[in-house]
Amino acid sequence: MRARELLRRLDGLEGAALSSVSLAEAIAASVRDGRLPAGVELPSERDLAATLGRSRGTIGRAYERLRADGLAHTRQGAGTTIGCCAGPWASSRAAELEPILPVLEGGTPARSERVVDLRTVRWPTAAAARPAASDPAPAPSHDRLLALRRDLADRLGGSGLPGDPEQLTVVDGAMRALEVVLATLVRPGDRVLVPALTDPRVLALLRVRGLHPVPLPVDRDGRADVPGWLTRLRSRAAPVAVMTATHGAPSGFVLRSHERRLLVEAAAAGDVTLVDDLSHAELWIETRPPAALASFDRDERTVTVASTSASAPPGAGVGWIHTPSGALAERLRAVAVAIDAEPSPPVTDAALRAADDRDALLGSRRQHLIDHTAATIRLVTPVAPLVSVASSEGGPLRLLHLGGVTGSAVAETARDRGVLVHPGSAASVGAGDPPSVVVSLTSPTRDLITGLRVLIDVVRDLA
Repeated sequence: MRARELLRRLDGLEGAALSSVSLAEAIAASVRDGRLPAGVELPSERDLAATLGRSRGTIGRAYERLRADGLAHTRQGAGTTIGCCAGPWASSRAAELEPILPVLEGGTPARSERVVDLRTVRWPTAAAARPAASDPAPAPSHDRLLALRRDLADRLGGSGLPGDPEQLTVVDGAMRALEVVLATLVRPGDRVLVPALTDPRVLALLRVRGLHPVPLPVDRDGRADVPGWLTRLRSRAAPVAVMTATHGAPSGFVLRSHERRLLVEAAAAGDVTLVDDLSHAELWIETRPPAALASFDRDERTVTVASTSASAPPGAGVGWIHTPSGALAERLRAVAVAIDAEPSPPVTDAALRAADDRDALLGSRRQHLIDHTAATIRLVTPVAPLVSVASSEGGPLRLLHLGGVTGSAVAETARDRGVLVHPGSAASVGAGDPPSVVVSLTSPTRDLITGLRVLIDVVRDLA
């Protein structure tokens, strides 16, 4: 946007009394009343300074105030954009929201008798294909699982993992994969390192198995304090580290290649087994994530877990475990049988049939996340800093910051109004009730927008 166009939207804001504060307040008012929606690129500091006859420092301080209030973000080389966080959904791709606009622009609907659940990953897609009457008779369970392991092994090259089916164990979902690994490597009462902001399901699983999570330090957006992680790994604080944040749940952050290499080296020095959770790795949005931790591991101490659910229809997703150690792979398969974690024959058959539609389905789900992130930013930007969205590089969950209101209070009040969300404490290791909630973006568009509007109203009421 050129400077003159911005001034027109600000009712020609000019004059000798203009300061960085008054300029920031005028832009903020235009954001909150809809004249400057999320995704609008503000003029460069040089252009606006020349038009207003002010110094670039005045304009810079105004933009900084907008960033501090969560109303704008700046990316190096790309300027300053309205919206609480960076990403393709916050600027150029926000224009792709045309199909969602009628829902976005509608008012808050009356409370429905149906509960809107924004806690779980639930893709709005057609049901899995049923076997045709002409399908051949199913193979024995062992042969099905071997065929599925071979199919998965063919796909692992892009993750930097060797494609050997003997190094794979197939189970009934990503959480079952993690459960099999924990049952194999640790015992009740043991400590397990996890990021201080972790998928609520992972923390629940640790509690159920009687394990004690030890936090790896992160910032308020869930991004790793890498030096802190390296120190904890080298100190032998626990025998196993579950790296749920290497591909982002629930914060969406992604560790870079050099950081992954350092983690593997630190784990080897501390005699720690790394469990790399790639469950959301396929749902990257802006930049394809680097290779898995195991690709940097020469000592064969890294176990990788993931799920095919992001690229398969409902009912056709399975979990898998990869380890370069043949002996450990045999133990994992034995434990999977012992705790009844193998997928049922119908699920195995559906997973094998899903291969033909994998790429198209994954592409549509990534676009779904882009659209829903853009819609989320568009909804919360006018009420910043009461609510803001943590910057994210992928994954189906988003962390919403709630100013000073506690997440549990918001979650409880939202539940009374028919919307279910995870309070921030559900994803946090340790004491405290952080002012945040975690929401899933995989619901149907109308449900997501309804739920977010209720959340915004709740925060306004409680603030």
